Amino acid sequence: MPPRGPRRLGGWGRLAPVTRPITPEAWLERIGREIPANVVRGLGHVADVAERLGINPPAPLSFVVAGTNGKGSTVAVLERLLLAHGHTVGSTTSPHLKRFNERIRINGVAADDAAIVEALDTVDAGRGDVELSYFEFAVLAALALHRRANVAASVLEVGLGGRLDAVNIVDGDVTVIASIGLDHQAILGPDREAIGGEKAGILRPGTPLVFGGGDPPDSVLGRAAELEAPVYLAGRDFGHDSEGYWLTGKDDAVRRFDDVSCAAATANVATALQAAALGMTDLRNPGWHEAAGLVHIPGRFETVRARGRQWVLDVGHNADGAAFLAGQLAERFPNQPVHCVVGCLEDKDIRAIVAPLRKATATLRFADTETWRARSAASMREAARMPEAFAGSLDAAIEHALASSAEDGVILVCGSFDVVERTRRLLSLPG
Repeated sequence: MPPRGPRRLGGWGRLAPVTRPITPEAWLERIGREIPANVVRGLGHVADVAERLGINPPAPLSFVVAGTNGKGSTVAVLERLLLAHGHTVGSTTSPHLKRFNERIRINGVAADDAAIVEALDTVDAGRGDVELSYFEFAVLAALALHRRANVAASVLEVGLGGRLDAVNIVDGDVTVIASIGLDHQAILGPDREAIGGEKAGILRPGTPLVFGGGDPPDSVLGRAAELEAPVYLAGRDFGHDSEGYWLTGKDDAVRRFDDVSCAAATANVATALQAAALGMTDLRNPGWHEAAGLVHIPGRFETVRARGRQWVLDVGHNADGAAFLAGQLAERFPNQPVHCVVGCLEDKDIRAIVAPLRKATATLRFADTETWRARSAASMREAARMPEAFAGSLDAAIEHALASSAEDGVILVCGSFDVVERTRRLLSLPG
């Protein structure tokens, strides 16, 4: 069982009534912001509410996916693999780019307002006097919708860390850690060992762990050994080579899958294939071919054409994410200058993020962010020690990048969900 936390954390009691119909965003506004510190405050009260509602487990088969980077892409590929093989599936991710509905999908389709609000009402009615945060309401609503849809499988993305995340009330049949890097250190700990220990909280006795991110910290391997959880490591048990993807089945036999083009990064595809092989008995190449062509991940190395340019939009917001971006740019646009717009939130290590991007791009500029953790472009420029760089509003930074680039040039916008979402609106992109 997951660790227990405080059963009640304060007291607004019943939520104020609202005028119907209402959107999920408006429903949740009564609770307040989605504060990272509140994502990792304990699990006992969340587990109690889920038990009362009868929504845990949410499906006969559950995948729980954690990681500093790559977890959203891994969830997207897993979802499509399950669907391509004829399995019904519910998935939940966070945060969202444009609409809350993106967080909860049934069979690849975002849940509609009415269904989500009904699920939130159900959670509210069932919680009694237990106070729940924004994120906890969101997770419980997702589990309720998965259970209501009677899906065969749930694919659940951990919001932050793992050990104390609300998703961790679910015992995964397969657990995944897509990667471990430095992010949210104020909450999760100062280094990979400490952060790994938090993410290893999703492990369960005897349940396989798929680790997709390079060398696993001792904190992860040690916890897996304590729980006698089989560990499947990228590069040792699964991966990608010149012949395509390879993985290790439950019977220890190595299986091969074709090198099919997919919107997700190769490392995340390999991780998802390995996880699928451990949870499914019918994983086959034809299903993988179908799944690969249907994976769509807005804001994750998303490439679009608009205003006479090639745009790359990526929500990466830490040093490892930026290094990955730099590598992808070199691979995808080897002979083209890339013009970069960066907009990060207040708690991010700007110098560490900018360092690989400066090497991979021709020009770089900073854009103000506008969320409750907003940071000014000028403060980013100062932290990066780039006094010559342009700094201003997102609109101005994009116009500066357009002016700096040639027709059919490449513009990268990255650093936060905020700047990617607003750029998608500025470019009038669908979805």
